[in-house]
Amino acid sequence: GQTLPPERWLEAAERLETVFPLIARILDRMDGDGRGKEDAEAFMSDAMLALISLRFVGTCASDHCRFIAIPKKESGEK
Repeated sequence: GQTLPPERWLEAAERLETVFPLIARILDRMDGDGRGKEDAEAFMSDAMLALISLRFVGTCASDHCRFIAIPKKESGEK
C-alpha cells in the first residue's frame, strides 16, 4: 500500500477544516426535511471526528496507515 508523509495528513486536515463549515451551512439552508439544523450539527460532529483522526495520524501514526487500491468491480458484480 501507499503511505503518506505526516505533513500531507496535517495539510488535508487544514483544508477540510475550512470546507466542513461551508458544507454544514449548505445542509442547514437546504432543510429539505425540516431538520436542516440537526443535519448540520450531526455533520459537524462527524467532521470534527474526521479532523481529529487526520491530525492523530499525521502526528502519531502516518507510518502505520496505508492506502490499498481496491480493484473495480466488473459490471454485473455485486
